[in-house]
Amino acid sequence: MRGYMLAAGAAVLWGVSGVVTKFLLRRAMQPDELLVLRTTLATALLFLWLRLTAPHLLKVRWRDLPYFALLGGIGLAANQGFYYVALSLVSVGYALLIQYLAPVMLMAYGVFSKTERLTGGKLLAAATAISGCVLMVAGQPGGIAQVSLAGTLCALGSAFGFAFYTAYGKHGLRKYDPRTMMAYAFLFAALAWLVIRPPWTLPWANYDASTWLFFLYLASVATVLPFGLFLASLRHLEASRSSLTSMLEPVTGASIAWLWLGEQLVAWQLAGGAAVLMGVLLLQLESIWIARQQMNAKTT
Repeated sequence: MRGYMLAAGAAVLWGVSGVVTKFLLRRAMQPDELLVLRTTLATALLFLWLRLTAPHLLKVRWRDLPYFALLGGIGLAANQGFYYVALSLVSVGYALLIQYLAPVMLMAYGVFSKTERLTGGKLLAAATAISGCVLMVAGQPGGIAQVSLAGTLCALGSAFGFAFYTAYGKHGLRKYDPRTMMAYAFLFAALAWLVIRPPWTLPWANYDASTWLFFLYLASVATVLPFGLFLASLRHLEASRSSLTSMLEPVTGASIAWLWLGEQLVAWQLAGGAAVLMGVLLLQLESIWIARQQMNAKTT
């Protein structure tokens, strides 16, 4: 149960951050502008926090730096970057739907690599949650309308980045604390974005006090905290279960956008949100059933 709570908390915070990001994009900010500031500030906060509270966690082996470079450069930077590029080529609903194929990728990888066992509960939960995402995005104005090959490939790249971060991050947890992994993954992601959008190209004069508060929120509450919760969930759950639970994100995002930004939330989207919640509930019920079966086997 603890693992599901951690993953669900991450999904809720990510959902809120998506609405905040959309609000800032409406103020004529560029996606790479937001990404470089959010990731760099998150990196600075992480290293400062660890330096003050647990400096021993900043120590890593030199031979493990390539691991962190891949985790941050592919898992974080690719996930975020491809998603924003996809948004410029296809509808938000279509990009979100493709991105949330990541749990299916993880499930297929787990079965293929024999690191996870395919169960009927997982299949049913995945089908229910993905169907819910389809209903949610199909109910948006325009729905799955404008489709391009480049946009589809970018959205798939975003899904791959999320799946890679989940599966590859689980390996690192065998040797490192989640806080260490976050700090160095964000460091390499920030370095990638600083190359893509150097700081001297940013419109610093356009940022007032309220804008900087939004940046700090995105860097801390909307980035560091949810990624930390998600990594912590991987200590208690299989990668596919954590990823499927994170599909609460579109439910949260659609609800907050309806309340704050006035975006439409129709009956199809409500039904989709209920289906996503049902998928997560099915995963939890299956975990409880498996745990009880194992307990009964030990006592007999």
